[in-house]
Amino acid sequence: MILIALHRVGPYHHARLQCLADRLELTVLETRPLSCEYPWDSLPSGSYTLHSLRGATDPESDPPTLDLDQQLAELLDRCLPAVIVSVGWADRSYQRLVMQAWRRRIPLVLISDSRWRDEPRQPWKEAIKRGLLRGYSAALVAGSESRAYLGLLGFPSEAIFRPWDVVDNVAFRRPPERPRDSGIPHFLCVSRFVPKKNHIGLLTAYGDYQRQSGRWGLRLIGTGPCEPLIREAVACLPDPIRVSIEPFLQLPALAAAYGAASAFVLASHTDQWGLVVNEAMAAGLPVIVSRGCGCAVDLIEEGRTGWSFDPVDPAALTACLHAVERLPEPARRAVTAAATERLEDFTPERFADGLWDAVEWARRYPRHSRRSAIVASLLSQRCFSPAA
Repeated sequence: MILIALHRVGPYHHARLQCLADRLELTVLETRPLSCEYPWDSLPSGSYTLHSLRGATDPESDPPTLDLDQQLAELLDRCLPAVIVSVGWADRSYQRLVMQAWRRRIPLVLISDSRWRDEPRQPWKEAIKRGLLRGYSAALVAGSESRAYLGLLGFPSEAIFRPWDVVDNVAFRRPPERPRDSGIPHFLCVSRFVPKKNHIGLLTAYGDYQRQSGRWGLRLIGTGPCEPLIREAVACLPDPIRVSIEPFLQLPALAAAYGAASAFVLASHTDQWGLVVNEAMAAGLPVIVSRGCGCAVDLIEEGRTGWSFDPVDPAALTACLHAVERLPEPARRAVTAAATERLEDFTPERFADGLWDAVEWARRYPRHSRRSAIVASLLSQRCFSPAA
């Protein structure tokens, strides 16, 4: 039996976990079951067992330490996992799991999409992470950049597997018998309205695109604190009526939004991966992706599977918008076919393969580190805090 700990199960996690549960006995622990970061609807029950931590004073935090330790100990005593999988390392619940796993000699697998360039790195914090990572026996990562970052932290390369960041591609695929929506052609951007997603940069580039006789509209879907600033930027465009702003959509409505779009754009300054790019490619859209996104390295082959640009260069993004608008239909079909082929390495089945391999490695070559447990204990008491 395998135990996986993560914040909250959403539709993306459910598709992966369901695929994994078809292969092995799986228990899933939600550490922040009431998290509002993404307002997902309730999910249908899966063939895995679901547990949730209780007693947190805030939806975006973990329960008090004593209560947390008791709940974790009771769960581990009850389900007796052969391996524990942790989706991250920075939360107190994950750090207390490191301590529990060390005491019980249960191998740990880390899931990570962190990259070196996500934020400025400080040597002392990186040293702390190296100590913590000694307690993990294997890792599953998002892609090339997250794999490289773990390598920089001293994690053995042979114990790193992938992929983590996948979606149910079939759920977004437009049936061949259903033609693409014949409404007004438009670019689609789906992302939270937060600074790092760079909506202002996108709108700056789109404003130049309009001034240079670009004809397509722009549809923004998301929610977040930057919405007032985004609306102000839209109002300053040459033709603001060609931009629509809509709130977060649940999966079926989101799939329909992809089906109605002409192309997809994501302009993030930084994004550990960017799952919306997987979704857009699965839906058969040409994609324009910032090089600040982790997925750009693994999914975008310039001009073949999509286009990429420097997020601090609006002129480069404007050029990409024009290039996609002018794309002849045969070339468009070639790009989306190549993108679909690239996605064959990023499916829930490939995730299940990768995690299965990581679990088997952890069972075969377990690492139990007292130093890691000490670091986890100090971190969980907030004596110091590592970056992601």
